[in-house]
Amino acid sequence: MKRIVLGFVFALSTQVGVGQSALSVPQYVPQGVVSDWASGHVLYPESKDYSVTAANQSDLRWVQSWYLRHQEAWWPEHRGWHHRRRHRDWSVSLSASPSTAAFEPTFDFSYGINLDTGFGSLNTTDNGGGEYLATSGFLTITATGTGVPNGGTYPLHAGGPAQTLSPSGKFQFDDILYPGVVPPIDNNGPLFIGGGFEFNLWSNFPGPNNYEFDDFNGSAYTNDAVGPTFTLTPAPGGGQTSPAKFVFDVTSAPSCANDYVVIGVPATPASGGQANIVGVNNLYSGGVGALCPSGPTVKFAYASGTGLVPASVAISLNGSQIAYVENLPSGSSYFHVLTLGTTGSNGTSATAAVVPGVSGGNNAVDQRVLLSPDGGVTNQSSTNAAFVAYTHADASDAAYATTYSAQTGSGYLYKITNVFNGSSPTIAWSVAINAVPSAPVYDSVSNKVFFTDSNGRIDYVIDNVSPSVVYSGVLANGATSENPVIVDSTNQMVYASFNTNGAHALVVQAPTSMLSAVSVSVGTGSTVHTGPYEPNFSLAWYTGSGTPVMYVAGTDATGTIPTLYSVGFSGGVMNSIANVTTAALATGTADSSPLTEFYNAAAHKDYLFVGVTDHCKATIGGGTAGCVMSLDITSGFPTVNASSIALPAAGGTTGIIVDNNSGVTQASSIYYGTKTGASLVKATQSALN
Repeated sequence: MKRIVLGFVFALSTQVGVGQSALSVPQYVPQGVVSDWASGHVLYPESKDYSVTAANQSDLRWVQSWYLRHQEAWWPEHRGWHHRRRHRDWSVSLSASPSTAAFEPTFDFSYGINLDTGFGSLNTTDNGGGEYLATSGFLTITATGTGVPNGGTYPLHAGGPAQTLSPSGKFQFDDILYPGVVPPIDNNGPLFIGGGFEFNLWSNFPGPNNYEFDDFNGSAYTNDAVGPTFTLTPAPGGGQTSPAKFVFDVTSAPSCANDYVVIGVPATPASGGQANIVGVNNLYSGGVGALCPSGPTVKFAYASGTGLVPASVAISLNGSQIAYVENLPSGSSYFHVLTLGTTGSNGTSATAAVVPGVSGGNNAVDQRVLLSPDGGVTNQSSTNAAFVAYTHADASDAAYATTYSAQTGSGYLYKITNVFNGSSPTIAWSVAINAVPSAPVYDSVSNKVFFTDSNGRIDYVIDNVSPSVVYSGVLANGATSENPVIVDSTNQMVYASFNTNGAHALVVQAPTSMLSAVSVSVGTGSTVHTGPYEPNFSLAWYTGSGTPVMYVAGTDATGTIPTLYSVGFSGGVMNSIANVTTAALATGTADSSPLTEFYNAAAHKDYLFVGVTDHCKATIGGGTAGCVMSLDITSGFPTVNASSIALPAAGGTTGIIVDNNSGVTQASSIYYGTKTGASLVKATQSALN
């Protein structure tokens, strides 16, 4: 079977490209491989049915997945295995300070206090113990009482977490949010300033439904009567972004210049200042004998648009373009396709960014399309990643993206064409959704785009000329998280996770037809965090040999401590009860990252990588800090204790991507972002020895 696959891949790499004649086709085309968030959301376990495998081979995502599951086929002249001491090889700062950018949840809010109503969005950092500090965001006033301007949008005034006096001296504020309790703001609350006004939203303790909206215009102060509502909900995405890596050619040697990792930054961009897109090359560096002794190097740092890039970035198959969603403070969003520059300066650090094609003399091209169903009459936010469906020669790649409104609790799904073919991206269609959607995931076999929603459902849209949403029944009544699904394309199964159904955190398995569903409880439901984020599977699940197991980072009986679960299968159907053995990943309240599984063919070991935000159970985390852990699942459920292999990771980690099991020094690594301090980190996989 392996020969068939490799022959198929070679045929793809030497096909006639767009605008080429047969005589102009080069004899050799590099086989690039992309590892990004979507790589973990469409999976292709092996099948003994060759007709299924043959059908999958027509999907270039299957080709990418095959390489990611068969790293032994990479860099063939550089195979081997070396014992290495585990350490952090390098860390690249992505912001000037922790308050500038942090990979933490965004929270949306709405309120109705007396005659004043409005909504807004707040970016945060996790202070621990269920407390979040708002660092940036906005308030939009939609209706007003006496003395308040008739609508408008006003930025958050950063301060706190201690009680702080406003610039006018009229308000005490702290910008603290408490999403897991009622009321979710205290009697200081967040402060917004703009247009000569100060606005303070705060709670009259101790009970719910006692909120106040006060304003000061420099001379007149208005203290509104107590009002009934202030609603705080996590924005889609849960703050769970991920780096993306491009490998220029897996059939040749690792490339210091051409292999790179890119990450979006949830920060306001500025020419000559903060970047919201950063790429790093010379990756294989950080120790004696490293392949790239001069690295890491910032390959590009762009200030793209005026908004944040809070979710994962997609990369074209030749690595020359990236796609992502920009979320603006005004509550609108854009889908971007950025062709990387090859001339001039493309930015030298995350705090010395250039504008693509404008500053620095670079020839980068930044094309974007407004994510609006009606050309701008209806504008919506997007804190989700876009999913790119690859096609041959990047000629007609399509992307799918979702948006939502914090005010209405609804959203849209878009199909975007002309993604990686050099033309301007164009919205092919959009469809309204009656809830807040997760990031979309496209399955080529069923031709369906799947997503979860804020009503606790798994929905889909068939990609045709007249798309419409098919809503499932409610699977998690009371769920607030919108985490993207995982599609088992081979067996046509969908997996979704929900932070709570009112009682428990859940993982749900359903066929792509959505005609049935099986749910399994993985701890007590949490209203503080929005995980479990991304389950993963053992090697046996991928190969079909042995006993397949799904691993999930759920919660404990209190709903506050991230806890590892395993779930078995019977005839391909997920069991409705998790296995008895569990393992706490932390010793106190914390959140976890998505799970990343990696099989090291050289060492014959199967591993899980996972990060926790605080109270790491491994000794190296000190019991009081965030960390990233490597857990050996080769022989079954792992032991998690003070001796577990771990590295400190400030505030925990983003999603984690894996490099390879190469024998080249520094070419077997993991990559992730730290949530506190916003750094991009490469660490050696010494646990894979």
